[in-house]
Amino acid sequence: MSRELRIDVGVIAEKRKARSEWADDYWVPTAIIEGHVHHKPGEMMRQTETGTMYFMGFSEIYCHAKEAEAYVHNFESEIPAIFIILRPDDDDEHPLPWYVHSVTVSPYEAQDFADSSEEIIERVAMPMTIASALMEFTDQHHEDVPFKKRKRENFKEEKLIFGKEPVFTRTKTENSNNATQRLSARQTSGAKKNGKVND
Repeated sequence: MSRELRIDVGVIAEKRKARSEWADDYWVPTAIIEGHVHHKPGEMMRQTETGTMYFMGFSEIYCHAKEAEAYVHNFESEIPAIFIILRPDDDDEHPLPWYVHSVTVSPYEAQDFADSSEEIIERVAMPMTIASALMEFTDQHHEDVPFKKRKRENFKEEKLIFGKEPVFTRTKTENSNNATQRLSARQTSGAKKNGKVND
């Protein structure tokens, strides 16, 4: 039983027209194509009323058994998804201004990319064949781990340093007596200032 699952996919994205003449056109990943297809990265596929669809390139969905919990979380969502991450082509190494950086089925990994403002992260519908393969893989490797409450071990009592009284060694009675003595001392001092001390 392999602890890895690899699925080859192609990515489609749409360059959409901005609603404002002052804004730039923007890119939105829209779909996944399973397997290797006869399209080349940067190839225009079709035009629509909202923009132009391009084949962005190929990628691999990589799954590992230790990430099974993330895949379970994906299936627990209303619509299981594939997450596409596009990165800007700052070095002009690709035919389009954006290229496919990663494709994942882990919402945790997608969230890591979302912490950056450089990438475009979009979720698209998961094809049934990929969902079936991923579900079988997840069922084989996911294990429910019962929650265990952590116990505090090796607790060290605070030592007396520079006359500082240890916080956790004083009893309630000692604390109460000390507070009473301090209150009495303040009252006596105040009375002396006002000339109202009774002998």
